Amino acid sequence: MLNERRTFRINGRGVNKRGLTVGINYDVTATSDKDAVAEASRLAIINGLKHIRIAYVHEGVSRD
Repeated sequence: MLNERRTFRINGRGVNKRGLTVGINYDVTATSDKDAVAEASRLAIINGLKHIRIAYVHEGVSRD
């Protein structure tokens, strides 16, 4: 129960390779909100975004 994985919805923005600001929305599964933000940032970097800003973190219900 201590390391229970929960689903978080992450919203924010980042800058693409053309210099345009684009919104990001991720549903990630993590043990804490800090881990969820780190995972969303990692996914945004993989998708080619820079200057990532996370604006909103919402803990949702589990998908199980």
